[in-house]
Amino acid sequence: MKTFNLARTAIAALALCSGVAQASPVVTSWTVTDTATFVPGSIFPTGGGANPVLSAGNTQLHWGNANPQSGLIISNSGVPVTVPTGSLTSTVSITHQNFPIPSGNSLTSADILASLSLTSLTPSVGATDTAAITFGIKFLETTNEPGGLCADGGTNHVGVNINGCADIFVISQNALNFPFLYDSDGGSFDPQPYFASFFADGFGTLSSAACTAAGASSGCRGFETAENATTTANFKILITSTPFQVPEPGSMALMGGALAALAWAGRRRKLLEG
Repeated sequence: MKTFNLARTAIAALALCSGVAQASPVVTSWTVTDTATFVPGSIFPTGGGANPVLSAGNTQLHWGNANPQSGLIISNSGVPVTVPTGSLTSTVSITHQNFPIPSGNSLTSADILASLSLTSLTPSVGATDTAAITFGIKFLETTNEPGGLCADGGTNHVGVNINGCADIFVISQNALNFPFLYDSDGGSFDPQPYFASFFADGFGTLSSAACTAAGASSGCRGFETAENATTTANFKILITSTPFQVPEPGSMALMGGALAALAWAGRRRKLLEG
């Protein structure tokens, strides 16, 4: 049976191969499906007036007693995309609809579950595996007209705070170069290492003041969203045959970190036990 063999330890094991078997064919493209949803039990606060409400198969969150409501919208969830090896490719996106909230609760935190399916496309040998990665988010609905500076430390009515102090969205984890081994036929070939990294367009390192205000550590990554506007962050995957060397990523945030590693390692244990 064709399978992916997924685990960090497997990369080290590959270095010990005797070389008797031939190398697996190089995969030049993949089919990747990222099914992303909000985790119902993770949403805070709960109860109260117009508390954050899930809809659309757990891909939309709305809150506040206003029309239009503020919300977070996940788009392109579960849509297969072709990912050439070495090419940064968009998967899902998250849009924040930022409107004033005269009353009612505002979202402060939630988890996003990304269920990934990867299948070799070129060559088309049909090997597929899945993994579940949870991204925690922190969200701060700011006071639009505070005295003095905005929560991010910036001046009100300047830059991203042009329409009043911007709201703050923080992603909690980092993931880069998670290794997996590709075996084209389950034994005749030596498995080949590949590395998956996760990014998001529109994300950057936030100010220390913004991180602190959102309840995150200094150096956190995310984005700020202007009042009376919508802001979209596009999530992307990069699959490489060697570890990807990243300079300071600027507007790209590395996604998924320790929880991603645990998810893939857990999947590997299930394969070994099954």
